Amino acid sequence: MNITYQDNLHKNILIVDDLPENVLILSSLLKDKGYRVSSATDGKMALSMIKAECPDLILLDIMLPVLDGYQVCRTLKSQPETCHIPIIFLSGLDSEFDKVEAFKIGGVDYITKPFFLEEVIFRVQTQLEIVNQQHKFRQVLNQKIIEREMAERELNKSRALLTGVLNSSLDGVAAFEAVRDSQNQIVDFKWLIANPVAAMTVGETTQTLKGKRLFVASSSGHLFDGLLDLFIQVVETCTVLEKEYYYNSDSLKLWFHIVAVKLGDGIAMTFRDISDRKQIEITLKRANLRLTYQANIDSLTQIANRRRFDEYITQEWSRCAREREYLSLILCDVDYFKAYNDTYGHQAGDNCLYEVAQGIDRAVKRPADLAFRYGGEEFAIILPYTEGQGAIRVAEGIHQQIKDLQIPHTASKIGNIVSISLGVSSIIPDTRSSPHTLISAADAALYDSKLKGRNRVIYKSVEAH
Repeated sequence: MNITYQDNLHKNILIVDDLPENVLILSSLLKDKGYRVSSATDGKMALSMIKAECPDLILLDIMLPVLDGYQVCRTLKSQPETCHIPIIFLSGLDSEFDKVEAFKIGGVDYITKPFFLEEVIFRVQTQLEIVNQQHKFRQVLNQKIIEREMAERELNKSRALLTGVLNSSLDGVAAFEAVRDSQNQIVDFKWLIANPVAAMTVGETTQTLKGKRLFVASSSGHLFDGLLDLFIQVVETCTVLEKEYYYNSDSLKLWFHIVAVKLGDGIAMTFRDISDRKQIEITLKRANLRLTYQANIDSLTQIANRRRFDEYITQEWSRCAREREYLSLILCDVDYFKAYNDTYGHQAGDNCLYEVAQGIDRAVKRPADLAFRYGGEEFAIILPYTEGQGAIRVAEGIHQQIKDLQIPHTASKIGNIVSISLGVSSIIPDTRSSPHTLISAADAALYDSKLKGRNRVIYKSVEAH
């Protein structure tokens, strides 16, 4: 038994004809081809049989007792459960009217009696193949519909999940499409998606934002004002923009952390209000600056303290050693300061030290030249990139500045105003020695200044070792 014969066994053909000889011939022929065959001799009988079991194909005569073939066909085509059954009319009627009518009411083919057996077989096979292809197509279509419905359900789940994530996010989330001019240059962006936080931040709703332009002339001062070029760069170069951005307007002052990435011909962006964090950072930075200032500034004289002196001379010693440049140091001391305290009191002494320190600081001109309270009534001035003669001129300027203060000092043994003695030294540092070499030389110069009567500038070179 071949495959075609086996396939045909699953096909049921109903022959409706009132002539027994036609039924016998057709039944024998179709059964030989492997088809299952049943027959009816009138229209009413045919409808009853079809109701009991739907055939795969009907060979229907037109001229039948009780109900003719046209009535049978109309009845079958009017009912959903039978309208799909292909009907081939087998009739002795040969007029054009009958053929047109047969096709009009739903017949798929028309064979005129007397018929050729081979023709009948061919037309039956053709119609059953069409039915088979239609069945396969419906199966494929139904499968595609099922797959699409499943995909749509998954997509709807994903959309619902995404919407839930977006709507529950504490960050502003938005997507924008680039707006290009006739030269294909980006001139603006328009809103595609915005979550509630993003919409609320810009004073809109998620619906009113859709399609709106982001950078338009009438909206100067909006939240992203000034970021157009950066957004364009994200699209054109596929770079990621991450920026802390300060928005400052009459009605709103906020810090935002913005992250923007390329999305198609546009950008996807998240932004977060970090104003509280930035305020904490700014407060901490100011506090650290105050602590650093307090750690490096002498509270009485308001110039750098001894701690800062030790750091700075080490720093500049290394720098000048690398660059083979001079480093100079001035040490100075208020003359007969103990006698000043004894005469005017400690409060006046503190005021005197403050005025002297401020006078020294005014005499030091260059940014890299720093004055320090070295200890008690002693002060130091570090002069990077300054050779001996330059340091002596600075020292003489300081000496004159203190003289010009005209602070009374009746207990002084060298005059009636406050004066200072200064020792100066200079060196080109090297890595084999330490700043102590320069400090010792300047201290020796200060000692000579005091030994020679005070109120003067003495320079002493660094002794070679």
